[in-house]
Amino acid sequence: MRKVSFEFKNIDETDLKNLLESLVKCLKGNEIFLLIGNLGAGKTTFVKYLVSFIDEDLKDEVNSPTFVVMNVYETKNFNIYHIDLYRVKDFDLTDIVGNGLIFIEWAEIKEFEGLNLPVITVNLEIGKDINRRNIKIEISNGNYLKRCLDNLGDRR
Repeated sequence: MRKVSFEFKNIDETDLKNLLESLVKCLKGNEIFLLIGNLGAGKTTFVKYLVSFIDEDLKDEVNSPTFVVMNVYETKNFNIYHIDLYRVKDFDLTDIVGNGLIFIEWAEIKEFEGLNLPVITVNLEIGKDINRRNIKIEISNGNYLKRCLDNLGDRR
């Protein structure tokens, strides 16, 4: 399985929104996002912005699923599953894989090898100040997503 990586250094909130607005135009609704980062790195914010570009009506609905483990957001095209593994040792994705867009916070807790769907691993870390982020995106099984991110040009 060939992987491609993109890095976005020291980006602010506007840059993040621009990145996600471009990315959402390429999504098919069967992708799996593995979100990795320390507490406060912006995992839930990443999901919130991306979901709001899919369905603006959901922008105030997205919140951290830490205590409920999974939130489900319904859109006209596909469901969005937002999962938090922080307090869960294991979580079975069998029933939802391929049935919608999946976001998994604290994805480093579980092994996700062997998935035949597009997997986007997103590493988030705080940048030079608290309002900036360094983001590394690694894509597996999704050449169409690579082309989408290639088009971002000098924002990287």
